[in-house]
Amino acid sequence: MKPISFFTILKSEHYKLRFNIAIWLFLLFPLFMTLCVDIYVLHKHADDIYNPAITFDYNPWVWVLGRYIFDFYALLYPILAAILSYSLCDVEYKNYGFRLLFTRPISKLSIYSSKMVFLLEINFISFLIGYLAFLLSGFALDKLLPGYEFSSYNVNNLTAFYFSYLFIALSAVSIMQYYLSLIFKSFVLPIGFAGFMTIFGVIAQNKDYIYLIPYGTVWRLNYCFYSGIINFSKGEYLNISCVLFFIIISFFVFSSITLKTSFFRYLSSSI
Repeated sequence: MKPISFFTILKSEHYKLRFNIAIWLFLLFPLFMTLCVDIYVLHKHADDIYNPAITFDYNPWVWVLGRYIFDFYALLYPILAAILSYSLCDVEYKNYGFRLLFTRPISKLSIYSSKMVFLLEINFISFLIGYLAFLLSGFALDKLLPGYEFSSYNVNNLTAFYFSYLFIALSAVSIMQYYLSLIFKSFVLPIGFAGFMTIFGVIAQNKDYIYLIPYGTVWRLNYCFYSGIINFSKGEYLNISCVLFFIIISFFVFSSITLKTSFFRYLSSSI
């Protein structure tokens, strides 16, 4: 039998998970959050709409848009990443997908690689949507709130760096959570861990070791965005290291699943 190619496996992942609620929630979260903040801003500054006489003395990209949208990102993105990773494992556990996959002429590495690529792809698309929604939101508010002069500030590089480093951080969180979801089939443990680490990341923002916590990276990036300076720091190096490390160890856990399922299946058939 001819081996199935990696791209065929990846295509099947897209088809199999096209209606997965967690994926769509993760993808559309930044768009939904941006729209909610836009509505709030317009409601709060209703008297300033189409009124160029009312000005704003600070960078509106930061203090009108960013401080609201990105704070929600810091609180909710790690949790959504955990739910996303759990759902990718859960769908296989529920439908005996792991057992069925390993009965086909496909290498474990190809199967696992397709899942990692799919997970990173969803992360990238979500952040791309967030990046575009943020820029379009600012351009729209520039027309509705002319006195705030959004167009007078160039935040293209700052915003691009923010979302690029956000992608690195949430990729680390997603793959760490995938590892936990492979080990613990329960929904509570992986999601509870993500919630705890997110809260701990908020509390420990002023600590020297905060860069060691990928879940707290978004808060650190927020403060950098507010200051107008975002640099590639040791936190980004650590997040990239976490991505590589957990991709490797998750593969060994993933590979062991077929041995466990085959063993227990053999036991059940022998009794």
